Amino acid sequence: MSKKWTRRSALALIGSGAGLLTWGTGGFTDVTAERQVNIDTTADNSSSGPLVGVEIKATSGGPGETVSLIKLTNNLGADINVVSASVEIKDSNGNIVQPDTLFKENTNKILDIPDTIETESTKSIKATLDTLSSTPSESDNSTYDVTLYVSVATKNDNQKVTLERVSTVTYDDPRLSYWDFDGIDGKTIKDIWSGNNASRQYVGRRRGRFYGYEPDPLSIDERGTVLDFRGDRFRSGDDDVITTSPSSKLDFTDDFSLSVWIKPISIPNWYARLFSKWKSPRYNQDSDAEKGYQFFLSETGNIYDDKFEIGIETGQKNGKTNEINTGATVSGGDWNHVVWTHWPSKQPDRVYVNRNSEIVDKIDVDKIKHPSGSDAPLRIGNGIDGNRNLSFPFDGLMDEPKAYDTALTTEQVLNLHKTSEAGDGGSIGG
Repeated sequence: MSKKWTRRSALALIGSGAGLLTWGTGGFTDVTAERQVNIDTTADNSSSGPLVGVEIKATSGGPGETVSLIKLTNNLGADINVVSASVEIKDSNGNIVQPDTLFKENTNKILDIPDTIETESTKSIKATLDTLSSTPSESDNSTYDVTLYVSVATKNDNQKVTLERVSTVTYDDPRLSYWDFDGIDGKTIKDIWSGNNASRQYVGRRRGRFYGYEPDPLSIDERGTVLDFRGDRFRSGDDDVITTSPSSKLDFTDDFSLSVWIKPISIPNWYARLFSKWKSPRYNQDSDAEKGYQFFLSETGNIYDDKFEIGIETGQKNGKTNEINTGATVSGGDWNHVVWTHWPSKQPDRVYVNRNSEIVDKIDVDKIKHPSGSDAPLRIGNGIDGNRNLSFPFDGLMDEPKAYDTALTTEQVLNLHKTSEAGDGGSIGG
C-alpha cells in the first residue's frame, strides 16, 4: 500500500521534528527542523528558492589556484552558524584519490569552509590545487569527480540541512616552458617542461683566445648557476642571447605569463629585452609585419637612481603596437623576480616585482591587446631592431626564465617567488 505525499504532510513531518530526505539530479538533501519551515519546490540548483540554494559548476585550475567547489545560498531566514564538509575524490578511471593529493593542505585543512553564512547571502566552499607532478605533461587535463558531503545548521541546530553533491574539477596545468640553467650542455639549454630547448651562440676564438659559448654560466652562492649576459661590457659585444625554436606553443595569441629572476646592471641601448618573440619588418618596411610580444627594461626618468623601469609590448595584425612603460621598477645590482601576466578578457595585465618573500610592486595595465601570432623565435636576453639585428641586450645576471599559458593569479606568483628565491626552480603551487 502506498501513500501519496503532499506539501502539507511534508510540513507536518518536519514540524514534528522528523527529517525529510529529498533527491535531486545532483544528489540527496536531508532537511531537519525543530519547528515548521517552508519547503520550496524550486529545483535545488537554483539559489533563489530552496532552503539552501546549491550551485555547482564544473571548474578547472592549475597548481596553487583556488577553485570553488560549491556555492551555498542561505534562504533559511536565520544565519547559518555551523558549516562542515568533507570530500571523496575519484579520477576519470574511478580510482580513489586522496584529498591531500589533489588539494593543498593549509593549516591542516583541505577545504576552505566559511564559518557563517548570513541570511540571504551566498558563500563558497573552496580548495587550492596542489602540484601533481614534476612535469606538466604527466598531469595536464586530468579530470576528477569530487563528492562533497556538506552540513549546515542555524544556531542551536534548530534548522539543519545536509547534502551530497558532485563537482567536476579539471586539472589544467599552465606550466609551458622552463629553461633550466643548471643543466646547460654546450650550446643547448634544456626546457625541462616541454622539450622546447633553447640555444646559446658559439663565439669561437677572438685574437687567439677561446671564448666558447655565450652567455656564460656563472656560479654564485645565493642562486647556484645563473647566466651572465654581458651586454655592452665589450668582452663579447652586445649579441649575448638565448634563442628558442619558433615553437607554436610559445606563440601566444591570448592569455600567458612570463617569469624570470634578474640582477640588472645597465641599459646598453634604450631597451634591455628580457623576453622578445617579435617579428619586425626588415629595413622598417611593411609596418603591418610587427607581431608578437616583448618584456623589457628601460631607464627611468632619473638616470642616477639605479633603478630600471619594466615595459611590456604586444604587436597586432593592423601594424599597431601596445608599448607600455608600466611604472614598476627593479633595483640595479639586486636580484629581482619579475612576472608579467596577460589576461585582458578577465583582468588588466599585471606586472609583479618580488623581493624578500613579498610582492613589492603590482601594477595593473589596462588596454593591452592580445599579441598577433609571430613566427619568430623567442629570444631571451636580447631583441632585434627594424633591420633584424640584435640591438637591445640585457646587461646583468639572469636565472629561472619560465613561460605559462595562462595568467597566473597573485597567489601563484607569490608561491613561485617564495619557492625560488633561494635558487631553486620554484613552484606556483607553493
